[in-house]
Amino acid sequence: MTSLPQQPNVREQRPFGYWLKHIDGAIEENMSRLLARDGLNRRGWQVLNTLSYGPITVAELDDTMAAFLSPDKPTTRPVVDRLAERGWTSTADDGAVTLTGEGRRAHQRISEQTGALRVRMMECLSPEQYTVLMELLQRVATQLDALAVETPGR
Repeated sequence: MTSLPQQPNVREQRPFGYWLKHIDGAIEENMSRLLARDGLNRRGWQVLNTLSYGPITVAELDDTMAAFLSPDKPTTRPVVDRLAERGWTSTADDGAVTLTGEGRRAHQRISEQTGALRVRMMECLSPEQYTVLMELLQRVATQLDALAVETPGR
């Protein structure tokens, strides 16, 4: 186990959780401004992007998007329904949701915009630093998941 140094004064140095929240909020804000042109929000884009990889049921989509679901929004169904109302998705008899031709065109156009934003957001890191950052965040997530299993109900 790695021991952590004395906790710094939070008035002088923000803790880990602060930066995670700050980054998530900043991503949300930047994506909202970008996606507003297309009448989407971040969740709508995430669902549209996930659907671009091929047919998927809402249950599978919910598993994929689990980190973004909450007790007050426990499923992506409303997002899928809004995309269907726009003519961007269709649902097969087996429940698999897929992009329509119009949905694929919208995805391509918006993907170019979000890709450019993603590059701008990460231009402060080298490709190597980005890779290390992603590995470290995944390790912390795995550790936190293990702690949740070890101490259920606490």
